[in-house]
Amino acid sequence: MPWVPKRPLWKRFGERSRGFFLKLRELIGHHEIIRGLQSGLLSGNLAHSFLFAGPSGIGKATVAHRYAQALLCTNPQNAGPSQLGCQQCAACHKVELRCHADLQWVEKEEGKTRISVDQIRELTRFLSLTPMESNWKVAIVDDAAQMNAAAANALLKTLEEPPANSVVILVTCRPGVLLATIRSRCMKYYFHALSEDDFARILMEKVDLAHDQWETVRDYSEGDLGFALRFVQEGQLSECHQLIQEMEQLVRAGSLGKLCEVAEYWSQANRFALAQFVIRQWIMEKVRDCVTSESRPQRVRAWLTMETFANEVFSLAETNNINKRLLLEGIFIKVLRISGAVL
Repeated sequence: MPWVPKRPLWKRFGERSRGFFLKLRELIGHHEIIRGLQSGLLSGNLAHSFLFAGPSGIGKATVAHRYAQALLCTNPQNAGPSQLGCQQCAACHKVELRCHADLQWVEKEEGKTRISVDQIRELTRFLSLTPMESNWKVAIVDDAAQMNAAAANALLKTLEEPPANSVVILVTCRPGVLLATIRSRCMKYYFHALSEDDFARILMEKVDLAHDQWETVRDYSEGDLGFALRFVQEGQLSECHQLIQEMEQLVRAGSLGKLCEVAEYWSQANRFALAQFVIRQWIMEKVRDCVTSESRPQRVRAWLTMETFANEVFSLAETNNINKRLLLEGIFIKVLRISGAVL
């Protein structure tokens, strides 16, 4: 009897990886940033470009979306004290649906590894047009660190000479990757992760979790509330446990061939984010098991080194065009070697 199912979980789980990291739609926290944006709206002293930076999944893109609503809203006087935009007018609803004529949302296209120069050129052309339904043209560049070099340089030219009545909002969890000249031309807002108490309160309000499950989700999500909600609501908590166990079986069996098959499958653009998540959690569990079981120091050091290695190569993959299949195979080979040395 084979030790993995005919259609292993790593394939079934991978089929659902598109949209795996859900963006948070509800505006939660970040009160000081919202007050700062509201103050600029009231005074009329608006910057042409903004940089929203901070950890993944904490609401940066949501605030950018809401700020676009505030700029394009036709009834701003009806906005509540903690709101950006009234959320009731036709303009706010159009922004919510991303179909407002004066809003453009730029993000990495499906199947692509970077935001292209053609996308930024289209953004520049869009901003140069006269507003059709409002007084502003608004462009949001989500995950702006994904711009390739040509796109970044094209955007810089636009920021240096912004068209009248235009606003560009750059959203990123890696501001250091952006050109320093781009950062210097933006009004910067740095977002911080929700406190553990707020994270727990909001998560428990929205989903039914036992206390031990909450701790697992907290560890897996690393403060990413949008991911945590999707993770629980789609029943992926138990699946992820099973998937890590399945990967552990492959390692214990020394099945390099099967692990290379996993690497090939997960190297595809729409599955690679899932691969990073699962591998990071898998290694993190190994580190935690070593510490809690009071393992030999060399065992702990081996898995800590593996954790550092995985984080470094995944960071490299985000900023360089490298072969993701070979990257994953390299990680699996290193895991096999460590496991053979310390188990």
